[in-house]
Amino acid sequence: MSFVQDCVSISRQHLMAGYLAEAEMSCRTALQAEPEHSEATHLLGIIALRANRAAEANELFAKAIELDESRAEYHNSRGVLLYGCRRFAEAEHEFARAVALEETNAVSHNNLGNALRAQGKLMEAERCFRQAVVLRPNYAEGHNNLGNTLREQGSLSEAEFCFRHSLALAPRNLDAAYNLAALLLYTDRLDEAGRLFANVLAGDPSRAEAAIGLAQVFQGQNRIEDAVALLTGVHNRMPDNAAVLFALQLLRSTQIPAWHIPMINDHERNDAYEAALLNAVKPGDKVLEIGTGSALVAMMAARAGAHHVYTCEMHKPLVEVARETVALNGYADRVTVIGKKSTDLVLGQDMPEKADVFVSELINVGMLAPDMLTILQHARQNLLKPDAKIIPAAATVHCALIQADDLRRISPVRTISGFDMSKFDQFRTPGYATIDLAADPHRMLSEPEKAWFFDFYKNMPDSDAKVLTVTASETGIAHGVAFWFDLHMDESVDYHSKSATRTNHWKQAVYFFNHDLPVVKGQPVMIGTGYDRTQIHFYI
Repeated sequence: MSFVQDCVSISRQHLMAGYLAEAEMSCRTALQAEPEHSEATHLLGIIALRANRAAEANELFAKAIELDESRAEYHNSRGVLLYGCRRFAEAEHEFARAVALEETNAVSHNNLGNALRAQGKLMEAERCFRQAVVLRPNYAEGHNNLGNTLREQGSLSEAEFCFRHSLALAPRNLDAAYNLAALLLYTDRLDEAGRLFANVLAGDPSRAEAAIGLAQVFQGQNRIEDAVALLTGVHNRMPDNAAVLFALQLLRSTQIPAWHIPMINDHERNDAYEAALLNAVKPGDKVLEIGTGSALVAMMAARAGAHHVYTCEMHKPLVEVARETVALNGYADRVTVIGKKSTDLVLGQDMPEKADVFVSELINVGMLAPDMLTILQHARQNLLKPDAKIIPAAATVHCALIQADDLRRISPVRTISGFDMSKFDQFRTPGYATIDLAADPHRMLSEPEKAWFFDFYKNMPDSDAKVLTVTASETGIAHGVAFWFDLHMDESVDYHSKSATRTNHWKQAVYFFNHDLPVVKGQPVMIGTGYDRTQIHFYI
């Protein structure tokens, strides 16, 4: 063995033992002797990555590939780095090269699947994960990733099978256990979901998402006090975890469905839905609605000429009143109110066939309601004909910097009338607040910018993030970001939630920053924005 190979071998031994400094020293010694040694260059890149020197690692991986582009592991390493930096398209390219160079490598297929899935290319990702587990049937991670991809495509039963198989192959695989628990929670199998979430927490108490899931199980079992106690304990251990704090505040906040009354009085919203239904519904059409509430839109669909409307509602009091309202208006023979979640609907039992027209009312003041994308995706996959019309079809979210002194005093709750009222903040609904830009005192400090676009005909990732650069149009104190949405009901009908009409029940939303941000007219300001399965958010 040559001197250089000896150094590389010693460096690998140090790396496996966790001695990064020693590993790096041996590797650099090898490169001093042979600067163009591809294996030593690649290994130094791995060491740099372990030491959180991502830019240096990227350069080293690129150089190793340049020295010997036939090594699949070099492309894999660079792909992993790029994936971790959310440069998914570039990661896809590297993983695809690795697959081309070594077609029998299950890890390369799995990595390529991850990069494709991150870009929303779910069918391509599914093929990669399936190939990975064909090549290596006992590949627990591959089965778990296949399950995630199938779940995102609405294939819940297949996803569950994959998660269970992954867990059988690797009983200590906390990712598979969590994913299975989350799916069981989503499909209301609370007891098993609770046991799995508890097992995940026992294996790794820092898994905050498992604590949130277990709290949701308790909430579903009407064990609200247990849920609050659990999340309070987790929050005390992880005070900076925003997701835990959000879940805890959501449990503590009181949600009364009083918004149903102003909603049915929102004539702009009503007119937009009815105009879109009149455009979409044809004689003989079967219409599916999710979230009937008062059944107003379901009756509009029947009045538009639908042969039959199937509308589901999960809250029992609303189900009963909706049925009474439908009968009162003479549509009992053409509108069926089903007391189920849409994910529990069974073709041939709840509705005879897939729907021709799909209408949903899952939108809230911040546009994106909890699990909204997942629910729509499941409906498209399982309950709609391939050419079904979808209402609304899409949404655009706009945003602008805002100064809102009055609302800022209670977002969060701080000093009121000279008293420290901060203890009361635990009862405040977390996340964004509602603002009426037509009535509430405020100053817009920038021109509106397009923040997000959602196409409800397409599968979209559960979460995403990006950076916006806005230019201050006024000098002031930016307390946060005001945002609103346009619902594109179809190609010709739009609804604008920024409407100044007093009957606009949605109003607008404002996401307050953790600290005030002074801005000067003409100043560019970088704002982070993202969304998850719960809400859209903004931050400095």
